[in-house]
Amino acid sequence: MTEETVIDEDWDDTPTAMWLRAIFTLLAGAFLLWAQWHASIDVGSQWARWVWLAVVANFLLPLGIVWLFFAQGLRRVDYLKNQALNAWNYGWNFRDWKTHFKWSIGMFLVMLPFVVWQSRDPNSRAAYANYIANFRDPLGHINPLAMLKFFALVVVYMACWEWFHRGFLLFGIAQATGAIPAILLQAILFGAAHLGKPQPEMIGAFFGGAILGTIAWRQKSFATAFYTHTLVHIAWLVLLLF
Repeated sequence: MTEETVIDEDWDDTPTAMWLRAIFTLLAGAFLLWAQWHASIDVGSQWARWVWLAVVANFLLPLGIVWLFFAQGLRRVDYLKNQALNAWNYGWNFRDWKTHFKWSIGMFLVMLPFVVWQSRDPNSRAAYANYIANFRDPLGHINPLAMLKFFALVVVYMACWEWFHRGFLLFGIAQATGAIPAILLQAILFGAAHLGKPQPEMIGAFFGGAILGTIAWRQKSFATAFYTHTLVHIAWLVLLLF
């Protein structure tokens, strides 16, 4: 056993227990996304409030479910006999950061043409008009302080968002279903979370979520998804501003 192994004779790894955890993960994730969707927050003009809502709904509450409700600590690595692919680790693996960073750069470059094309679409620019207004002063000039604040908040937001989809949902559901259903289900919820956005973005979110979910599963880490999504979101803002 590795030094990270944790032995717990009371741990229930029966198929029934794993299916119950997977179903609860799916239902809890869907409910949290529904609650965010109905929150009285305008993402465009209240970006900071939206980020802190994500901290609660996409990070703290799911983490509480894993630790307190499921009693699954993040250091449970390799002792569950029926889960050979480390599904219980929930993607908290940043040790191979060089590989994650290289993958994220590659993914970002693959996605960049789509981001550029979408940023030139009049409907997309109109949909994000209020959002972009946060970064300009009354004369229309770019506000550097607002940009710095945005860069800090987007890191926090994407860490919460990616762990929720490519960590909590992906690995939580996969405990019972295996990789492919879990990847598809988290991608469907990720696409649904973009309802109300321009249609190409919503469709792209599903396929992007499936690809990032596949990478997260293979790497047993949501790090690449986190880095990629952060780079894409920052590039999206810059392209809309100029």
